[in-house]
Amino acid sequence: MIMKIYAFCITFMLSLLSCFGQETHIIEPSILEISYHTQYLNSYNDYALRIGKNVSEYFSYHTLRFDSLGTNPETALAIINEKIEAARNKNKTIPTVGGPKCNDYLYRNLEEGKMTTYTQVWDSYYKITEDIPTPEWVIHEDSTRNIIGFNCTMATTHFRGRDWKAWFCEEIPLPLGPWKLGGLPGLILAAHCDGYLDIIASNIKREQLSPVNFYNFWEKKYKDIDRLSYLKKASDPTIYPKNTTMIPKMELE
Repeated sequence: MIMKIYAFCITFMLSLLSCFGQETHIIEPSILEISYHTQYLNSYNDYALRIGKNVSEYFSYHTLRFDSLGTNPETALAIINEKIEAARNKNKTIPTVGGPKCNDYLYRNLEEGKMTTYTQVWDSYYKITEDIPTPEWVIHEDSTRNIIGFNCTMATTHFRGRDWKAWFCEEIPLPLGPWKLGGLPGLILAAHCDGYLDIIASNIKREQLSPVNFYNFWEKKYKDIDRLSYLKKASDPTIYPKNTTMIPKMELE
């Protein structure tokens, strides 16, 4: 079975390489980059929130590595081997890289007040543009927490079908945070949803920063779609191959 997966991966990657090139461009210089570590069931991930003057982006470091190395003929085979090893470890106790919507790239355009998500449903690719979400937060001044040396205050909200706790830092007065969380009087350094997802900042980088980039290494053709239509498509089990386990969505409504 592993050899069949191996052969399929090689064929798939080589076919992509023959059709696509890299299409990445700089949007603007960044002024700050926050690294987040996430825990979801028996999987983990590491994300970047890269912030520019007008645009911020949120993406998985592991997805970026796969996309960038996978499009390079000299490194594509190593990426295939990593995917096969991850398949071997599936359903075992070894933590693996993954989590809900970990292949998405999210961009906030603060100047325009818009958020754009580049995502996919199985083998179809979509671009969702919406107003930057504004959750209705309740701030709990008496509940604080120290995160990577910053004193943070807790806030709670019901957002996109789930109850969230977040800890924000007023020392960094940016209304941003991981995923689509934001709108507080300080940068969100941690977030928690019971029984679902934990997010916590692991580092803040202020120097030698990579710029805010638009990433599309595979030159995917994204179709415009509204958020609710996308959620309907993503919830349709008939579009997925049999025996495929659907990872719960970040959003339920």
